[in-house]
Amino acid sequence: MGEFDSEGATQVRAFAFVGADRILVADADENRCDWVRHSAGVMFQVEEVSNARDALARLTGDPPKVFVVGTALADVTGEALLAYAARHRLLGVHRPWPVVFLLSDTPQSAPAVDEQQIPIFFRLVPTLQPERVRELFNQALARTAQLEPASRADEDEDPDRTRRLVEHMRKLGLQRSVKPAAEAVIEAVIDVVHADRARCLYYDDEHGSLWSELDEDSDAPASIGLAGFAARAGTPIVLERASADPAYQANVDDPSGIGDERLVIQPVVDRDRRVQAVLIAVRAATSPAFSPADVRAFGELATSWSPYIHQLASESETAAEEAEVDEGAASMFRQEAIDHMIRRGARGDVVRIHPGWIHGAFWLVLAAMGALVGYSAIARIHEYAEGPSVVRVTGLTDSVAYDGGSVTSVEVVAGQQVTEGQVMIRLHDTEQASKMRGLDAEFERKLIAYLQAPSDPAMKASLSTTRADRDNAKANLDARVIHSPHDGIVRDVLVSVGQKVEAGKVVARVARKGVPEGLSVLAFLPGSDRPRLHAGQLLRMTLPGYRGAEVEAQVFGIGSEVMGANEAKARYLADRLGDSVPIQGSVIVVEAKLPKTFVSDGRTYEFHDGMVGSSEVRLQSKTVLQTAIGVFK
Repeated sequence: MGEFDSEGATQVRAFAFVGADRILVADADENRCDWVRHSAGVMFQVEEVSNARDALARLTGDPPKVFVVGTALADVTGEALLAYAARHRLLGVHRPWPVVFLLSDTPQSAPAVDEQQIPIFFRLVPTLQPERVRELFNQALARTAQLEPASRADEDEDPDRTRRLVEHMRKLGLQRSVKPAAEAVIEAVIDVVHADRARCLYYDDEHGSLWSELDEDSDAPASIGLAGFAARAGTPIVLERASADPAYQANVDDPSGIGDERLVIQPVVDRDRRVQAVLIAVRAATSPAFSPADVRAFGELATSWSPYIHQLASESETAAEEAEVDEGAASMFRQEAIDHMIRRGARGDVVRIHPGWIHGAFWLVLAAMGALVGYSAIARIHEYAEGPSVVRVTGLTDSVAYDGGSVTSVEVVAGQQVTEGQVMIRLHDTEQASKMRGLDAEFERKLIAYLQAPSDPAMKASLSTTRADRDNAKANLDARVIHSPHDGIVRDVLVSVGQKVEAGKVVARVARKGVPEGLSVLAFLPGSDRPRLHAGQLLRMTLPGYRGAEVEAQVFGIGSEVMGANEAKARYLADRLGDSVPIQGSVIVVEAKLPKTFVSDGRTYEFHDGMVGSSEVRLQSKTVLQTAIGVFK
């Protein structure tokens, strides 16, 4: 491979679950690579290489099932890479895989390939819809599965394990309800997969829930845990240590475990491609790891059980519908009475209802209505204005860079006492200083000439012009130095030497001497609520990540005008906090004073400048009755 000498980077994105087929993308265009990875989704393992050396290394050592080639790599064209790979028999008509796709911005710009030598499955362009790209990949992988040698599927096959699997399938086929079926399949998992214990969770995709027929209080949403992931994605998972995966939830995945067990999680998919259950095999950390043969046998067990579980699900739905019909009929007549009347051949009389209970029911309903009206007159519904908020320290003065440039020196540190006018930060001023020296020299020369001929109006005008230019240059030079605005203490230095700053950026914050510092919250509430906001209202702030942390404060300041999101960020947050506060639409800014600390889970924490939370202000409060009357007006 001496003809390829690029040192381009290779990116590999691997997934933690078993069954993610590998796709190798060889292209130097990051946008096209990102598009392929996004279109492939989580069901495929996408590797990216930007040069031919890495691409050929993958094809030689551990070839992928799908090979996507772009128009140009960092060192060669896509055509040259394909020609080299075909010449060395790394791909082509003699190999079932990898299946080759071409990738280009337009179909006309795709690499030119002799498809008699290298069959091309499809020519991908970024205008294709992601679901169609995934379907193409699935079809390509199905093709490789059909062409793959049969000896690979028979690898490490255990005849005794196969015999036991068949015996368990016979037992499972005899089960007619979900609980005995769960007991039988758990027994099969422990025997066939050599697990220490097993777990069977049924899955209801309509309600998004998992449950076990063998454990009480086992209901759990399918939105959590590794079992939930397997149910949602239909993908098996193998873990050497359960708690190593951040999605692991012990109460769902393994209630009897401590987190260091070995897990294999296998979804059971029926013929309609719907997940009906999730099987979990568990081994202790001291036991051997699950082998590929164990994982394959587990998948075969789930595949073999899927027709039976599909039948169980259908029979359960039918039985439930029949039970509802029977229950409705039994609620009015007993079956014995109906049979007796049929045998006698008599016609039924009108049903006689004693009027005594109707009298009691009338007063019961009347009392309930009175209680409802009383509750509606007492219970209240509150209306709030809600929006994001940020904590700010008051009593500080922001020092701003009035001109852009690179920082050449920082002459103060946080906590240092400074006096008014003291130099804190210097920006690069070589150009301004050079211009100032030239104007000083020119001013002195013209001043001498003017003193020699004070009556010459042209000389006087020239001297005035030069003096104005020198004053402007001095102002520009002075703008490259940031001074302390007053006596005080430096609280924050927000730049470092060598950093480039833009004009208007806050570079330091100075606390005024003798002025106590405080805390306030700026809340960005919807602009439409401005007429109902006033000073003295109660503001309640919550902080994400701190459970139970709610701080109440009184509103003391309200913005004078409604403004857009960008203007509010520029005016109140500047570039330091602008991206961290999610402001949208038109807003009105409300300010309230905060205490120095807040409590969360029984512990006390301090507020800090820049903390982001959510705030709400109560606008009005009405009873349920008033609200209902207002709706019908």
